[in-house]
Amino acid sequence: KGLSESGFYFMEMNTRLQVEHPVTEMITGLDLVEWQIRVASGERLPKLQDDLALCGHAIEARLYAEDPDHGFLPSAGQLKVFRPPTSKGVRVDTGVEAGAQISPFYDPMIAKIIVQGADRAEALDLMQAALAETRVAGPKTNLAFLSSLIAHPAVRAGGFDTGLIDRELATLTAGAV
Repeated sequence: KGLSESGFYFMEMNTRLQVEHPVTEMITGLDLVEWQIRVASGERLPKLQDDLALCGHAIEARLYAEDPDHGFLPSAGQLKVFRPPTSKGVRVDTGVEAGAQISPFYDPMIAKIIVQGADRAEALDLMQAALAETRVAGPKTNLAFLSSLIAHPAVRAGGFDTGLIDRELATLTAGAV
């Protein structure tokens, strides 16, 4: 039977924003959440593809309450200190503050740290500075791991693949606290 005769059709539809949407928002200057709400309310898209312009390069790092030395297992407890970066060109998306409890029952993400630079090299420098500015105490976190990853020569050069972390795990977690 042809498709029209079988009566069975499969289609995947994903109407949610991807978790990396802040990177797109940083380089386009657009609020994708607002756009999604407007379109869901029956409005047309505010701009067409040809009307979009990209500006610079953005990078996102996810700060988690997890233990890099033990397979990145979640680390629960009170977030005694949390001071995210406040530098220019840095966006922090978070739902917690100092004093909050990081529960073992929910996603242990503390914050998304997003930076925008004129180019990739500047964005990497901004991310390194943003991570160095971040203060967090309480549960174990991946902060030192993220700093090591951003500073890694392969990441800096853009010559890495999805196997980098597995190959370099001991080096990347050497300074973890």
